Amino acid sequence: MGRIQRIWIDERETPPGLGALTRIRSFSEIRDGVLTPLQRLKEQYPDSKIFYSNSNSAFEKTFFERNPKISEYDGKDVDLIIRPEEFLPWKSLESVGKNIDQDLENHKDLRKWARKLKVKSGDFQVVGKSKHVHIHPSAKIYPGVVIDVTSGPVIIDKDAKVTSFSFLEGPLYIGQGTHVDNARITGNTSIGNVCRIGGEVGDSIILDFTNKHHEGFLGHSVVGSWVNLGALSTTSDLKNNYGVVKIREEHTEITTGSIKFGSIIGDFSKIGIGVMLNTGTVIDFGCNVVSSKASGYLPPFVWADGQPYILDLFLRDSRKIMARRNRELSHSESELIRILYETKVRK
Repeated sequence: MGRIQRIWIDERETPPGLGALTRIRSFSEIRDGVLTPLQRLKEQYPDSKIFYSNSNSAFEKTFFERNPKISEYDGKDVDLIIRPEEFLPWKSLESVGKNIDQDLENHKDLRKWARKLKVKSGDFQVVGKSKHVHIHPSAKIYPGVVIDVTSGPVIIDKDAKVTSFSFLEGPLYIGQGTHVDNARITGNTSIGNVCRIGGEVGDSIILDFTNKHHEGFLGHSVVGSWVNLGALSTTSDLKNNYGVVKIREEHTEITTGSIKFGSIIGDFSKIGIGVMLNTGTVIDFGCNVVSSKASGYLPPFVWADGQPYILDLFLRDSRKIMARRNRELSHSESELIRILYETKVRK
């Protein structure tokens, strides 16, 4: 096989199942291990040129602003094409453990952390070989934490904090600045940067700046950024008849091919206290869910009473929330949200 010199991320079409997670980000920017698929490509092929295309010019503009070293596809032959069909949520969940192992192998800095790690009596406890625990020197792990690496590595990134009575099972990645408090996190899970995590989480992908800080179960689910899951909100990830889970997105029904699949929750959505999410629930971008149960598909910007979340109020609230983390929406992201609102709510 020849050398990979030109890579094309072809996102001109978004397959059903990925819509709720890709309203303002590319599928290639969804962290599904230690890294995103885009970051992984850069690690694997450091000398290659990466191109990108999307049928939405406003989306392309936003993508290139975030990724200035990626070029617009020039129509010429490429050595490798990456398309979103291989990154559907249920496929990404299946790949988390493998991706963590691969990212660890390719990322030399992560392996250096293990050599600096000192497990002292009276501090946290490691079940399995401590060489599979990779903790950044700036991370803080409290006494009484149990880290189980018998099924895969546990990676805790810069400035993360894990407080007492938490149980962490690998393969697991915990992102920079994330706080884990009194949580039980089971394997094949990737948690992004600056999240707040408590309760029970397993086999899930949680993107940056998302809070699930209280009791409640999140399983076999993919959760976007700037999401808040209220206390005791819980996902079902297995049907009572053990049947294969199907999801709906807009007017399309999709079979996941798996009997274990929870929910998809889009960016900026809020799940109220005690909400039960039925197996295969899809919550799209910018929703506010407070009813006791949710199921099926909720389109973008659905407010608590079923009325649309007024766009200017949504943008005001989002800016307020982001300011607490010293972040802000870019102008192009705001425009992309306006276009989504015009297309999905005022159509």
